[in-house]
Amino acid sequence: MEYTHKPVEELTFTDDFMFGTVMKNKVICKGVLERLLHIKVGKIEYPSLQKTIAPFYESKGIRLDVYVSDPERIFDIEIQTSIPPSLPKRTRYYQSLMDVDNLLRGQSYAELKESYVIFICTQDPFDRGLPVYEFRNICTADGTLFLDDKSVKVFYNVGAYGKEDEPELSALLKYLCERRATSGFTQHIDELVEKAKRNEKFRSWYMSLNIREDDLRMAGEKIGFERGVAAGIRKGRRDGLLQGRRDGIAAGSYQKARETAKNLLTLKLSIENIAEATGLTKEEVEKL
Repeated sequence: MEYTHKPVEELTFTDDFMFGTVMKNKVICKGVLERLLHIKVGKIEYPSLQKTIAPFYESKGIRLDVYVSDPERIFDIEIQTSIPPSLPKRTRYYQSLMDVDNLLRGQSYAELKESYVIFICTQDPFDRGLPVYEFRNICTADGTLFLDDKSVKVFYNVGAYGKEDEPELSALLKYLCERRATSGFTQHIDELVEKAKRNEKFRSWYMSLNIREDDLRMAGEKIGFERGVAAGIRKGRRDGLLQGRRDGIAAGSYQKARETAKNLLTLKLSIENIAEATGLTKEEVEKL
């Protein structure tokens, strides 16, 4: 099977790789958060491109598109181009693991930062036609009583930008929906998107990640197919494919990751970026 990826020339701000890259710009990241949430954001700390949180060996880990914090709050910002039925429960799980990641052993619960899980959706997640859906824990018997657990989940329906009264947020949602920059801020974003697409390091990194993803998928499916055929029954093939993907990643990816890392080293990318792109540790990259 041939796998295809969007050409780099066609990438937009709503493609997760481009979104994560542009949001590593602290000015843009802060500006997006302030427009989405109508709050003043403090100094942005440690912007992360697709941060992975897997606190326990047997637990289901998560990979976050953009995970940042300021002195008082933590934020996860996700781009969602389809609406799975489990989206609300996904926000619940994301927020729980963010809390685990945020609270160091020995700290009290009082030290938990206020947390926001933000989903920017290219489709209406609740079919109510609203531009913004914000959820906080509230007493069902008294709508004025909030639990005040400092957790917020917010969904944006970019297609309803015309119903948003706040001009800066409306312009941002419009840009996310139609790729048309109608404010100074969205023009700045658009300039960075176009600049990234012309950057050779960005293009090479994007291609390398796509190649690695395809190699892992094909290796896993090849092993799975072979095991399925050997089993001789349809269930064996299905189980073999699933197990093969796992085995293919475990058995066939390490060498490919090393080769990709070597190629990225020649492009003068940082050790941290190469480790993040390939899945290797920084120590493994440094030894190449």
